Amino acid sequence: MTNEITLVEKPLFPRLTVKAGGRVIKEIELKGDLTIGRAEDNDLELLDPKVSRHHARIKLEGGVFVLTDLGSANGTRVNGVRITESHILRHGERIGLGDTELIYQEPGKSVQDTVTSLSPPPAVQATQVAPTPPAAKGRGAGIIIGLLLVAGALVLAAVAVGIYFLKPDLYEQIGLINPPTATAMPVATTGPAPTAVGTPATAAPTAASPAPPSGAPGTQEVNDLLVQADALTRRSKFEDAILIYEDLSNRLPDDARPQIGWAWALIYDNRAVEALPHAERAVELDPMNADAMAVLARAYIETGDLERALTTARQAVELDANSALTHAILAEAYIANGQIQAAVDEADLALVQDINNAEAHRVRGWLYHLAENDMGRAAGELQIAAGLEPELWLRRHDLGVLLYEAEDYTTAILAFQDALGIRPEAVTYTAIGRAYYDLGQYDQAKASFQQAVALGAEDADTLGGMAAALAQQGRCDEAKTYYEQALALDANHPLAQEGRDICTGTAPTATASPTPKAASGGEGTPRPTPKPTKKPAPAAAIKGRIAFPVWNAQTRAYDTYVAQAKDGSGRHLVVAQMHQPAFSPDGQWLAVNGEQPDHMNLFIVRPDGSELREITNFIEDGLPCWSPDGKSLVFSSTRHGDKQSRVYIIDKVPFTGGKAEGRPLNFGPDDVRGEYPAWTGDNRIVYSGCDLTVEPAPCGLFIMSADPGPQPFKQLTDVKSDTAPAAYGNRIAFMSDRDGNWEIYIINADGSGLKRLTKNAAIDGLPTWSPDGKTIAFVSNQGGAWAIWAMNPDGSRRRKLFEIGGGGLAFDWQHERIDWAP
Repeated sequence: MTNEITLVEKPLFPRLTVKAGGRVIKEIELKGDLTIGRAEDNDLELLDPKVSRHHARIKLEGGVFVLTDLGSANGTRVNGVRITESHILRHGERIGLGDTELIYQEPGKSVQDTVTSLSPPPAVQATQVAPTPPAAKGRGAGIIIGLLLVAGALVLAAVAVGIYFLKPDLYEQIGLINPPTATAMPVATTGPAPTAVGTPATAAPTAASPAPPSGAPGTQEVNDLLVQADALTRRSKFEDAILIYEDLSNRLPDDARPQIGWAWALIYDNRAVEALPHAERAVELDPMNADAMAVLARAYIETGDLERALTTARQAVELDANSALTHAILAEAYIANGQIQAAVDEADLALVQDINNAEAHRVRGWLYHLAENDMGRAAGELQIAAGLEPELWLRRHDLGVLLYEAEDYTTAILAFQDALGIRPEAVTYTAIGRAYYDLGQYDQAKASFQQAVALGAEDADTLGGMAAALAQQGRCDEAKTYYEQALALDANHPLAQEGRDICTGTAPTATASPTPKAASGGEGTPRPTPKPTKKPAPAAAIKGRIAFPVWNAQTRAYDTYVAQAKDGSGRHLVVAQMHQPAFSPDGQWLAVNGEQPDHMNLFIVRPDGSELREITNFIEDGLPCWSPDGKSLVFSSTRHGDKQSRVYIIDKVPFTGGKAEGRPLNFGPDDVRGEYPAWTGDNRIVYSGCDLTVEPAPCGLFIMSADPGPQPFKQLTDVKSDTAPAAYGNRIAFMSDRDGNWEIYIINADGSGLKRLTKNAAIDGLPTWSPDGKTIAFVSNQGGAWAIWAMNPDGSRRRKLFEIGGGGLAFDWQHERIDWAP
């Protein structure tokens, strides 16, 4: 099989090697300008949720290629350093975009990273040296000899490959190898035109595929047709592939291979029930065929026969222990039966057997989610699977399901849209409808559910989703028809119940939260079984105004804006080159941190930009927050000679003029060391800091009284990155990268009830409470652009309110603030 082609002739143009998850995905020549991003209209489309839709551009200028970042959310790095202006590329430089790496290689120069070469025939593979564990120190001579032997073997292999491709029938003529037998087993491809792969070298010959009878197609014709059908399957052209498999099955009724391909085409077309008899027929025709046993196991998984799936998958591995496919299918069977660690072992074995197997990457990705709750690595594996089979719709759909489970709804929608661009499947329309619904975009949700219905969907997920979307729009007469149908299929379906409850005004029902169907078959997808949970409260009405910073690339400073919270309307500039805005409780004033050359202390200003007044003397003062009565301010500053951040309180804000120095919080022996303070409702200050009275100093969130004089403090959390607290009553929202990514958490003021509210690959941070305490707003670059998002205090009903615009947020965004006022 041709996995990826190594260029033999001397290249004429520079090249970009694209790597994701530590492996090479593709290689492209740079012949002119190149746009890079997640959107389909880019010259190089990257399926990486951390890459912006239009992320970067490489342009040919005066004979050199120049890299420019296009204002991406996560930036563009060269050799690990984020670029802030155009950069001339040099040979060997590594370009980082999200989790993807591009290596720039000039023609005629040696490279260290090459694309996987053409796979040699079995006889040539036998001459290659198998990898061995690293040698111990002091064995340098042995290593050198080993390297010389490996080099010699590779030279022989290269010669053999050259002979094989210049005169492909030579090995057959001299009897070294037998003609390959094509099969439609799932194999990885890297382009739109996959090629067939022979059955594994270890597969035992069987009597189930006799010589074709008189009038039957010849061996070469059969192989060509199987190759063609498999290529059509990889391109999601299932109807055309099935016509070929059906014809071959009629002409060769005793050959298992058309039945195997037919079963896979149906599974990939989300028709597992129809696939099952073809998989069973394949095993009946050739019970010693590992590929037949593997597709039968997959069909059992998809149709819910989990015990037989596990037994059959084990038989497939016994028949061919060297097959990545059989190990991947066994891993899926273990997942379906709840044996997660066994599944991890099998998935790892699958990748060892073939690092280019899409099924292996798919199942390993889901296991990163199930076994380790590592959504970043999970998404990376599914992106690799999508890159290996770029025209198979379910690879994009499966990625969308994972992103949905990570609550990254906007990026999930992009993945689902990619899947629909390849093939309009009803299950994908239902999934994208659910994502829109959870974002509160009910018009788009209804339209998506309608598309699923138009394609023949009659399941509870589609009907229940349609009912809920119509109910949210007040169209209860129409909604009733759908929720009655959905509840007849599933009496506990949550969206159907939600639509009914909205229309009838009844109390919410405790139900499980549905997850969009994923992967081939739409059933048996490796994901956790949803546990019954309390239905999320409806999203509260969004009212009031939000103040937020916007990066100005020209002045290289933040400006403060105010806009209507619900949709960003009424947006206006309050003050330029001032940031970290904090509303007074009545919304009449904003406290801001000056960045202008002659205005670098703390100021207060009206939200319309009038009455700007300086209130402190120190340029180090920042991150202000008002007391609940609106008379005092707490802030942090490094004004002290040791430049350690301390927390200060201005007990009486000088509204009528003058400046205040403020008093430091003190715990007795010394002043408090901390930053990013917030005021709670019971006159206490919560801040991010460290307890310097012990060694090593524990860090995290602390809380203490705001009263003058020495006061005791209490540690609430124990992670140094816990910061940006925002309090409402006795609840404190904050952000942290304690789990490897910036997310929003909540905790009670007594240190109990710690809970993570967001969980996705995007950056979420800078939480603030609505004036009524029913909603938390925060910033996120989910989907690429920085925006203001909102959610319930339990993390449900996450939705985007409006984009920040301008330059969004830039470096040191962790020390910014947004705030919400009536």
